[in-house]
Amino acid sequence: MKIGFDIDDVITDTSSSMKEYVMKYDKNGELKANMEDIMRGDASTPFIEQFFINHFLSIAKHAKVKEHACEVIKDLFDHGNEIYLITARGEERKIFHGAEALTLAYLKEHAICYTDIVFNCTDKAKVCKDYGIDVMIDDSIKHCEAVRNIGISSILFTSVVNESLPTTVTRVRDWWELEKEIYKIKFT
Repeated sequence: MKIGFDIDDVITDTSSSMKEYVMKYDKNGELKANMEDIMRGDASTPFIEQFFINHFLSIAKHAKVKEHACEVIKDLFDHGNEIYLITARGEERKIFHGAEALTLAYLKEHAICYTDIVFNCTDKAKVCKDYGIDVMIDDSIKHCEAVRNIGISSILFTSVVNESLPTTVTRVRDWWELEKEIYKIKFT
């Protein structure tokens, strides 16, 4: 089975790390007022874009791996599944400059197994189709619904950005629940 995982707010708790930086560097309230956009990586104003340029690498580096993520990914990998990390992080957007090297080092440091990684991904449905992904896990409702709409299974990892939004995509709150959902898909 080919399994796609987003990184931020799926494998890592990026939102918590980002919130710490927002609280520390928000001098005029603009960051707090746009917190959900910021947590989605949306640099909607020049001030927010500069915030990302200045702090994204530190935010990503200091984000903690979600509880049980490493062990579930390793278990899936050890049982013959292919693990694809599909992320918007990359060098194409200046707000993420340096993110590829940092991400590769972070994955190695935390012993996160994967078959391949796709950086700079803004169209996850296309990448899932191109790579033959069987199930995609993301914290973006938009990406999950787009993947599902082309006939590929998707699972929404609940995060602070999506927890209050409605969707018909299967939703999980932790990695144990996610593992059970993946195996339901695999053996159905």
